[in-house]
Amino acid sequence: MRKLYSYRNRLSTRGTTTITDENGSNVYLINGRWGMHAGVMSVYSSSNLLEAEIKQRSLGMLPKFDLYKKRKYAGSIRRYYGVSREMLFVKKLNWLIMGNLSTYNYRVFHGRECIMTINEVQLASGDYLEFTISHEEDEALLLCIASILDYWAKTGTKARNRRFGCGRNLAFD
Repeated sequence: MRKLYSYRNRLSTRGTTTITDENGSNVYLINGRWGMHAGVMSVYSSSNLLEAEIKQRSLGMLPKFDLYKKRKYAGSIRRYYGVSREMLFVKKLNWLIMGNLSTYNYRVFHGRECIMTINEVQLASGDYLEFTISHEEDEALLLCIASILDYWAKTGTKARNRRFGCGRNLAFD
């Protein structure tokens, strides 16, 4: 089981995000953009080899995404809503993702086995996301999924802020 880290506010942003291990060594680079049709996030190894990609296939309330591992189709994911938690299913890989967008705590299961957990942690250098991944060969695909979850968490927060008037200076509106 390996732990990987990313700065909390950089995972789904445009540009390049570095994923490090427990020793601070660069393990992966995530590059791409979201929010428009044909959005793509790519995960590269530290030796600059493409490991995985996630491509946005549709827009809307329940967008669909295709996952690729080393340029080969690996599965698809779309958004579902549970009663009180976020729930997603990755077709073909048979992964179930359960968690909460507001607390950003997630668990990914393959059958009964938990293959990844995502938690927010505070380290000496700031707020990070900690990925605990049980199988190294799944890391790149799981990081692709984490980038979508982070994007949805950010866009959900923006929508809530607009709905409740937060983040605006009402004196000037």
